[in-house]
Amino acid sequence: MAEPFTEKLRTLMADRGISMRKPARQIPYDSGNLSRIVNGRKTPSERVAARLDELLDANGELAALRASSPLQRALNGALTPDDEERLIQAARRPRRIDLAVVESLATILAAQRRLEDVIGSEPLVKPVRAQLAVIERLVVEARGSMRPHVLDVASQWAQFDAWLHASTRRLTTADQLYDRAIVWATEAGNWNMITTALNMKGHAAWLRGEIASMIGLSEAAQRDRRTSPGVRALAVQQEARGLAIIGDGISTDRRFDQARELTSQAAENPENEPPWIYFFNPDMLTMQQGLAYQYLGRHNEAVELLTAGLDGLPAEMHHAEWVLYYRLDQAQSLRALHEDAEAERVIEDVADLAERLGATRLARLAAALR
Repeated sequence: MAEPFTEKLRTLMADRGISMRKPARQIPYDSGNLSRIVNGRKTPSERVAARLDELLDANGELAALRASSPLQRALNGALTPDDEERLIQAARRPRRIDLAVVESLATILAAQRRLEDVIGSEPLVKPVRAQLAVIERLVVEARGSMRPHVLDVASQWAQFDAWLHASTRRLTTADQLYDRAIVWATEAGNWNMITTALNMKGHAAWLRGEIASMIGLSEAAQRDRRTSPGVRALAVQQEARGLAIIGDGISTDRRFDQARELTSQAAENPENEPPWIYFFNPDMLTMQQGLAYQYLGRHNEAVELLTAGLDGLPAEMHHAEWVLYYRLDQAQSLRALHEDAEAERVIEDVADLAERLGATRLARLAAALR
């Protein structure tokens, strides 16, 4: 389904019998970019939305719809019209990229990470892939002192794109994108991203049921001591989960003790942590430990930890797609403890939210538990 802005723009143009050529001349604006806006592949700048309002006599409706789009709400004014113009010019002339453009790219990426927490992964797969294609051009053209900065933000974008593909079970593409993130981060010297991408390849291995690879990649992600405590904690807790799957309860507990110590260190100096692990905190670690205990058949502890971790998350994350998987884990442990009524309540709630998000795999898993 098209965004409300796109639907309204198409309707107004059709009602008034206006083709793209006329508004492109009168704004003025590149006709190719206008075509992408009309087809829902590009978000208009504030200036372009206002000019379209004037030309189509929309009484400010287009500008209001543009401002209320999920991405614009997530950006919350952080991206200025000047930033948007810099991005347009960078796409046209990649060799002229500067630090302001790199910072704007980082702003957009941070907003999209948080947007994914709200709307799920699937709606972002296509737009982020299109954005990454533009960034790839910037990488090819980047030279001199700007190249490490471009590669740094590009590696983060590739990692996020990989996460979206893994979340939607496009695992082969996810692996390829993680590899790209590792190569770009290696050239840029971003050890935190190298470690993160290695660890996330371990997550993809878990999704495929390749537990030996999951554990091995999690161990590999712990070797570089230049990485931050929070990034290392992610790798340690994932190894712990892998050890739980193979039934090694003693090593699982040891790794979680280590992960909790690292998480505490990260909380003491949050300014030293990279922006992409904003979601990882003691509550998230508690949820991971609950999931591990479920694998070990320690269901009382699993329910206690999953419930505590879920309750501790920020309110805006409670309905995030990735969080709902943990709620299904909670329901399974409740079932194992014969608390069927509570398990059914959780499953019904997840099923309703999955339908609202368009998360088909999550909906299927919820249906299978009913």
